[in-house]
Amino acid sequence: MSTGKFKILFLTLCLLIMAGAAGVYLFHGDAFPGEEQVSAKVKEIEGYQKWTKVNSVPQLMPAEVSALCAEARFTPASNSTHSDMSKDKYFTVYVNEIGREAMLTQKVSQFPEGSIIVKEKLTNRNSRTPELLTVMIKQKKGTNPETGDWEYMVTDGTGTRVDARGFLQNCQACHVGQKDGDYIFRTYLEEDTKKNLK
Repeated sequence: MSTGKFKILFLTLCLLIMAGAAGVYLFHGDAFPGEEQVSAKVKEIEGYQKWTKVNSVPQLMPAEVSALCAEARFTPASNSTHSDMSKDKYFTVYVNEIGREAMLTQKVSQFPEGSIIVKEKLTNRNSRTPELLTVMIKQKKGTNPETGDWEYMVTDGTGTRVDARGFLQNCQACHVGQKDGDYIFRTYLEEDTKKNLK
């Protein structure tokens, strides 16, 4: 076999192998290498259950509020349905160490850059596994002045798949009215914590 024919055969074989690998990825729904960056961002909330738990008892989340969170994650990969949106849910909030002081001690909260707040959305008060997580990440000053430089993220309940991320309009529309509290709702704080805010 001539060198030219061998090169053509080798290149053809390489292309067939690559096409077959792509077919396997598509069939199984696995991420292509470029998509790994999306899942890597979830590392920011890895182990959030070890952060400070803000409300020890899950709080009621009215259906209309729950619907806004659910709408933010509607993607082809989402398992949410519109029927889920008509039901009341419950939630538990966690905050990382950077944001802990602003969350739990300041009467007029000002969260520093790097603060992260995770809200677990639960189907009922006794749920052990969240159906989704909504996340707020405080970015550097000037990143998103419209709502205090907060970036928003919605993941599945395990925190392993990002359904939406960025300056999400559904999230911003809800939080924009809380400007005086650094765009954070803290209605879920425990009564003792509220009394001790300074």
